[in-house]
Amino acid sequence: MKKQLLFIAVLLCACLAGSCKDDDPAAPDSLYMHSTSGTVEAVAGTQSVTIYTTCGWKATGDDWITIEPLSGGEKGIFAVHLSFGANDTGALRTGRVVFEAGTYSETYTLTQKAQ
Repeated sequence: MKKQLLFIAVLLCACLAGSCKDDDPAAPDSLYMHSTSGTVEAVAGTQSVTIYTTCGWKATGDDWITIEPLSGGEKGIFAVHLSFGANDTGALRTGRVVFEAGTYSETYTLTQKAQ
């Protein structure tokens, strides 16, 4: 799995680096996530999400999820960390984090098990 992610990251970097010239027309906005969902245990913790963008981006999410970093000013590959407290509600909870890059957006769904 890590080898696949590394391969994708290297391939994307090569494509981005090779396609950027000053006289090229602006690349269309795009955003890609390696995964669009994850499930975590009921205890407090952190889930990482890797995103690939061709422009600046920002993220917003549900109140129980802390996002770090909240944004990035340029294209690249970013590891975004989603932190959360223990789920003591007695019920499964699901939250969403929306990533926006220009006019494009993707949603990551985080499900936390109940204690």
